[in-house]
Amino acid sequence: MKKALISIALSALALAVLGAPGAQAGVAGPAYLAVGSFSAALQNSNLAKLTLTTGGNIPIQADDFINSNPVVGLAWADLRTGKVFVATIHPVLGRDSRQNPTGWHAHTATLAGGATAPHDFCVASIDSTPTAGITIEASRMTVNVAASDLPEAPDRFNAAAGFTIQKDSACASGLAVQLSR
Repeated sequence: MKKALISIALSALALAVLGAPGAQAGVAGPAYLAVGSFSAALQNSNLAKLTLTTGGNIPIQADDFINSNPVVGLAWADLRTGKVFVATIHPVLGRDSRQNPTGWHAHTATLAGGATAPHDFCVASIDSTPTAGITIEASRMTVNVAASDLPEAPDRFNAAAGFTIQKDSACASGLAVQLSR
């Protein structure tokens, strides 16, 4: 029940903030994309620590669901600005990270409204591929990253969610975020 309320609240807030009139409350996905709790804070002036816990064990390597989607990820978001920090895995799409090209790695991005249902947001831009320490222990992901590599101060992240990236011709980039619930 709590997870459903968080998903509904996340979607409603996103609608209000980003003005995405066609956005949905997400679609069903594996339990490891259902975020139950998250945090984001500075550890010191140079290092940020982001954590989240999901409803299931997060696979360290690609599973069947990951291999059937262009991009799968977990995101910390500032719904006021559309700025996100994401941990993604995308063997279908191909390599774009020197740090961990076939496993989980980090990106920063900017989201916008205008996606076609059942998609929730358009990918406005992929802004960087920062080096980050990503640790997965069962249903918990911990990311250590230089504070300067985040798109926002960590205390500005007011939501977290699991997602996939899908094609959407309504988005200028051709790519949309589909939230998982």
